[in-house]
Amino acid sequence: MIEAWLLKAARPLIIVLLLILAALFLGWLTITTVNGMIADAVASTVSERNAFWTAGIEAANRKAAEAEANQARRALDLERDTNVKLDALRTQKQERENENARLPNGDSCGLGRGRVRLLPH
Repeated sequence: MIEAWLLKAARPLIIVLLLILAALFLGWLTITTVNGMIADAVASTVSERNAFWTAGIEAANRKAAEAEANQARRALDLERDTNVKLDALRTQKQERENENARLPNGDSCGLGRGRVRLLPH
């Protein structure tokens, strides 16, 4: 009889304990699911930010490379133009020296009319 009474009194207690255990398990399951969702959202956000900054860095690097290539092209063009001008000046100087050497009275003092004409304008 006491056993029956104890069993009858313990039955609601066991049911309450089982319900508490089920609630704890469901709470734990909910928390782990939410934590997983948060971790996925954080990973997704980090991945998106990394992609954004990587694209920005690549664009900046591309701009810098283009600017460097343009500057190198301009430097080569300037060098070519300068060399052409220097060659023209050397040729002109040589022609004037030749014309000066052909003039008569190369040992006379002063400038004659022919030599004055050879001076650059």
